[in-house]
Amino acid sequence: MRLILILTGVVMMTMAAGAANAGDLPLRHVVLFTSGVGFFEHQGLVHDNQTVTMSFRSDQINDILKSMVLQDQGGGTIGPVTYAPRDPLERTLRSFAVDIADEPSLGEILSRLRGAEVAIDTSEGPVRGVVLGTEWQEKSVDDQVVRFEVVNIVTDAGVRQVPVWHIENVELLSEELSGDLMKALAAIAANRDVSKRQVELHFNGEGARTVSVGYLLETPVWKTSYRLVADEGESFLQGWAIVENTTDEDWEGVSLALVSGRPISFTQDLYEPIYVPRPEVPVSVQIAARPKSYEGALLEAEPEEMGEATGARRELARAAPAPPGAVAMGVGGAGGMGGGMMAADALSGMGIAAAAAGEEVGEMFHYAISQPISINRQGSAMIPIVNQPIETEKLSIYNPEDNSVHPLHGLRITNTTGLALMGGAITVFEGGAYAGDALIDDLGPDDERLVSYAADLGIEVSPEHKRGTRLQEGMKIVRGVLSVTLKETSEVEYTIKSRADEARTVLIEHPRREDWELVEPAEAEETTRTLYRLRVEVPAGETETLTVREEHPLVEQIALTSESLDRIAIYLRAQTISDEVKAALQKVIEMKRQIAAVDQQIADREARLTQIGEEQDRIRQNMEQLDHDSELYQRYVTKFAEQEDEFDKIRTEIATLKEQRNGLQAELEAYISGLNVE
Repeated sequence: MRLILILTGVVMMTMAAGAANAGDLPLRHVVLFTSGVGFFEHQGLVHDNQTVTMSFRSDQINDILKSMVLQDQGGGTIGPVTYAPRDPLERTLRSFAVDIADEPSLGEILSRLRGAEVAIDTSEGPVRGVVLGTEWQEKSVDDQVVRFEVVNIVTDAGVRQVPVWHIENVELLSEELSGDLMKALAAIAANRDVSKRQVELHFNGEGARTVSVGYLLETPVWKTSYRLVADEGESFLQGWAIVENTTDEDWEGVSLALVSGRPISFTQDLYEPIYVPRPEVPVSVQIAARPKSYEGALLEAEPEEMGEATGARRELARAAPAPPGAVAMGVGGAGGMGGGMMAADALSGMGIAAAAAGEEVGEMFHYAISQPISINRQGSAMIPIVNQPIETEKLSIYNPEDNSVHPLHGLRITNTTGLALMGGAITVFEGGAYAGDALIDDLGPDDERLVSYAADLGIEVSPEHKRGTRLQEGMKIVRGVLSVTLKETSEVEYTIKSRADEARTVLIEHPRREDWELVEPAEAEETTRTLYRLRVEVPAGETETLTVREEHPLVEQIALTSESLDRIAIYLRAQTISDEVKAALQKVIEMKRQIAAVDQQIADREARLTQIGEEQDRIRQNMEQLDHDSELYQRYVTKFAEQEDEFDKIRTEIATLKEQRNGLQAELEAYISGLNVE
């Protein structure tokens, strides 16, 4: 029984499929996803306890570790999957006796070889001994100070200093150190190597048994392209899947399936060992007791000395912080893997005219190629997946953003194939000739979609925007706020002129605006999130018009307390006002007029106070020039006294009027706040 991963699971990836040992487990099944991954299943026979070695590129190992599924279908068990780990290079290099992780210079290498026996060839002869260390020295040369590094070597004759720039060759006389240095260099070279890595699969059991190995790897996205022979009513659709084999082995007679959908895919580094940093905790050390000298009994200890004797403290190591939480990892048994797979046989044998059969699998659609497929490595192929009639309707689609004058030749495609069609390019043929190219998005069974492929020069469309109007529809008063409902209209007239020899069905795409309602025509043929699509039948050589009218409600709110008399009077004259609202507004106007009359009286009296003040200023200036015993001076005194009396009287009247106004204003506000009429 053949098994593949269930298609609704989370999908993984990384480069193309690795080649298995064809003699042991040949590749049998390939499932390619439009999300950029592929599932590869190998099947074959094993005997007794057998180890199968498969090779993968190093950049594929993460996906192998993440997704590999093993099954022993003959009652055997699955042993561990073993492989060589890839330790971080810096950690590997630090494990050798000679640390070259930071690309040290010759002087730095010799400094790290302190205590090692070396044989050095210099321009002044050979030197043999033990490395003591290195140092930097300075020397004056032609009035300049030159700084250079020397290595100190302990020889039989004593310590000898050898300038590093004199050294021509260094030989490590310790085989262990020399070997470690070569291993470190080999580790650096291996880190750059992207060649294949071996993965060993261990199958334990008795006799000959069928086993399978499946895994997910990154693959090129498979693509679709279509050819559509257009005709009125029913056209013919031919669809092809474009598949690339970018793996390192030939696909020979494999069972191929193609899956469209958008499963979540991600990468994760499982190949390189990860080390969790651990806190360093100092060793807790007990401080030794200090010796004490005792003085005579008759003497008192000085306070300072007593403090010193008792002040010694014991330093305790602080508790280490809790380490970061680790993720527990386990290996599931072979029995647990069966739930993640499903029979591939169920995906074939449903043949249609093309080489593929399709069915829905969860949120995805699955094409099972009904014939074994062979594609050479690094090769590609076009595989027919659709080859059958499909329902279409010829249209001329007008959208001024595409072409302000001419509509586009188009088709309304109804997916009557029974298959889910993946989005792709469509080459349209009409009347036995190439007509144009189109694009289509993913199309489920029985779904409809418009496509356009050429300009329709036989039709001209001229849109004319009419001047909008505002109509008042109604008024109401709620808690003293006058709400006026208005209706705003917008109108566009499309003139459609035909020069074609046959009748056309023109589909006008009119923008759809939020909060606007389509009034004429009463209903659109089709409504999208952003468009109305309106059908117009245009006879050959004739001109038709389409009027599109929309309405948009508006509400104006007016606070009657603060609104002016003139503005309220305007609404009072509206034809759509009810008797109740009209009566309420009339009373508001009358009350506001009473307040206005009092305001006018206050203003008149305040103006008289200003006038009296100006007259008194003039009288004072004149009195300063007169003799106090003169008749005119006495007349001014009398006049001044009369004006003072009038001034006091007017001020009293103003205070009374303001009290009256406040009362009227309070009555108005109380009346308005209680208004609720329609």
